[in-house]
Amino acid sequence: RDHPEFNHDLHDFLQQAFAQLRLIFPFYCKSISGAENARDAELMDMQEWLAFIRDCKIVSKSFNRGLAENVFVTSTSHVNRPKALGDVDRQMAFYEFVEAICRCAYLRENYSSQKRQVPLPECVAHLLDECILPYAQRDVSLAVRLKINSDAGVSKAFEIYGEPLWVLHAHLARQGRNESGRETLSMEQFLELLQSQGIVGDLSVRQLSEVRVPKHTLKTYRSVLTVAKAKRAFVESQRAEEASMGTVAGFQLSTELDYEEFLECLGRCGLLKYDQIEQMRPADRVTALILNVLGRMDVPSVITAATLVRAPNNFNSQYDSVRLTGESEGDHAKWLSLWRTVESGIADLHGFPLWLKDVHNILHESLPGLDAAFTRVASRGGEFELDFSAWQHFARSAAASMPDVASEEDAVEVAELVFGVETSTISGVQRLNFQGFVAALPRLAFGLCNPQFGKTEAQALGQVVRSARVKPVPWALMSLLDSLEVHIGGEPLYAASSPRAGLDDAPELARAAHSPVGASPRSPSRRVEGG
Repeated sequence: RDHPEFNHDLHDFLQQAFAQLRLIFPFYCKSISGAENARDAELMDMQEWLAFIRDCKIVSKSFNRGLAENVFVTSTSHVNRPKALGDVDRQMAFYEFVEAICRCAYLRENYSSQKRQVPLPECVAHLLDECILPYAQRDVSLAVRLKINSDAGVSKAFEIYGEPLWVLHAHLARQGRNESGRETLSMEQFLELLQSQGIVGDLSVRQLSEVRVPKHTLKTYRSVLTVAKAKRAFVESQRAEEASMGTVAGFQLSTELDYEEFLECLGRCGLLKYDQIEQMRPADRVTALILNVLGRMDVPSVITAATLVRAPNNFNSQYDSVRLTGESEGDHAKWLSLWRTVESGIADLHGFPLWLKDVHNILHESLPGLDAAFTRVASRGGEFELDFSAWQHFARSAAASMPDVASEEDAVEVAELVFGVETSTISGVQRLNFQGFVAALPRLAFGLCNPQFGKTEAQALGQVVRSARVKPVPWALMSLLDSLEVHIGGEPLYAASSPRAGLDDAPELARAAHSPVGASPRSPSRRVEGG
């Protein structure tokens, strides 16, 4: 002010940076959650000013935090004299923010300096170019508004849920006290709405999977919406273009939300709340928050549904199982009854249910051979059951015929685990009948071919793995049946290539084992009854 000859150059420098300053100022006005209403959120307090100073790295050897506080106080004074720093009501409008930048620039270059006095325009140009423009954060509210308005999915969501949202807004507006008579929503009402539905806060949800995969491969997703972010969304949704950023009076026009602004605010909160859920598109995030606000779906349910690992081509035996050649409807119904028991017992094995169809086909077509094998090892005085010793002997014999797959010690341990699972969940006694025997084969086969899985407790079998070479359940089951000389349709299993040769002999199954989703392993050829 003491150098009017510099006004022209100073005007030019500030005019060039004006558009950027208009984006910088509102960002820091809404960066601290101390605002109690929209008017306060459009003015900069001391904390927000110091956050701006910190981000722009303005503090130096010649300009410390104390000088920055003095600049704030001086710029917000009506006369050029210091006021008490304890004045908590002191806030800075935009024109005062520009003045404070000029004061900081001059003090930073000339305070206690023995060098020549640097002219004010040169100080401001240096501060803008070296500190403020490169480092200050910008308000992106206009870009977000354009994103919400241009997204067809977001518009569709507002159209679908328009009626209940209008009723909700009208109900809340009638509860408020608005002297103008307009149906508008205050910031306090909006925050109370978000908090009542459990939307405000920090929540972490563990990913779930329809496919049985190692637990360490599932992610934990985080969803955050703080009170400060909700307040910012509220302020940025207000369409008070006629309000002047340079005067405090203009902000009186922008303290509540009408219905259209309320919809935009929901959109902003949805984008913020589910920003870290990469599976959700912008329209999905907005729709999710609408469902949260209406009380139709809570936040954990939204995240679980969005991040669920789904099984492709799910197999349903009721519709997808077909009769074999010569198989009667009665025999097929008995098989389906047996299969339901088998299916419930293998749901915790690695890769379930990607290979479900293949295991069904293998067991279905080898059922006569399995019946004969069970009869050979389970005859007990007219009753056909397997006790633990007979089951353990059976498992060791099978493992001995599967070289380079499982050691005898592994076979004994896996047999004990499988026997405990199947007898407790199927037979109800410490013996295996034919139904329990068939249900135990996939688990036994997988354990023998992958002994690194869950050898410490029965329920862990198939749930934890650290090896990259996992033999899939269909491959393991066919290997086991091959060792028992159980045939399918008069042909030995893997007639062309034995699974004993290693995983590379079954390339399709190998690819399925290493793919979390995708095509299921190769199944044996089906012989479907004509007609």
